[in-house]
This record gives sequence, C-alpha cells and structure tokens, in this order.
Amino acid sequence: MKRALMNMPILGTGFRQGDFIAVDRTGSPTDAEKSVEAASRVLAKGVHMTTFVEGTRSPDGRMLPFKKGPFFLAMGSGAPCIPVSISGTESIQSKGSLRIHPGTAHVVFHPPIDPTAFATREELMQAVRAAIASGLPEWMRT
Repeated sequence: MKRALMNMPILGTGFRQGDFIAVDRTGSPTDAEKSVEAASRVLAKGVHMTTFVEGTRSPDGRMLPFKKGPFFLAMGSGAPCIPVSISGTESIQSKGSLRIHPGTAHVVFHPPIDPTAFATREELMQAVRAAIASGLPEWMRT
C-alpha cells in the first residue's frame, strides 16, 4: 500500500499491526529494497501476501504495465505467485469515482506459478501477465 496511508490516524496503526507493507512510489531503488525486505520478513512469518502488480487501476480497465517489486520479492523469497484475473469492476466503480453502479465482478484464480522455475524476473513477470490476461476479456488484455 502507498506509504501515505500508514500515516493516517488509527488506520495507520492498524495497517502496521496487520503487517501491511508500505511502498514508496518514488522509483528509488533504496526505497524499493526496504519494501522488499519488509515483505520478506512478513512472508518468513508464514503470512500470505496480496500484491497488485499494476500498482493502480487503469482509467479504462485495460491492463497496465506491471511493477517490478512483487517479482523481486517472489524471486528472492521463492514464494509462489497465484495470478488472479479481475474484470467487471471497471463498470461497477470507475477509477476516481465514489459512485457504485450495479454489475457483476468476475474473479479467476489461476494455478500457482513457481518463481524458481524462471531464470529471470522478466520471464516470471511475463508468465504471470500471460496467466492474468488469459482470464480477462480480450479488450482488457492490451
């Protein structure tokens, strides 16, 4: 989650106690390493972790480029990646809006992907992207 949310009164304390990982969006390698180290400590406790590899929602529901951090974490920890495809939510609540419309969300859980089966982070990222794309409508894949 973005680091600014950790500074919110009451919620920030809950996020820290719940082992949420703060991520700086500065692009700094040092900040990224700190987040990966914190996430590795949480995984070592046996806690399962959810990452949103696009970093944010796209304005139109199409897939965005993936962030590298979750794949550094997967390669470093050996924790399996379980790709999840989510569609339909873009029409239920558009990005930046608080208004919720009726609709149906579709969620597809794909088989786990073992990061140790890949030589590079990029290969792992491509495999996860292909799995997620396979569970989305064609128009969302580009």
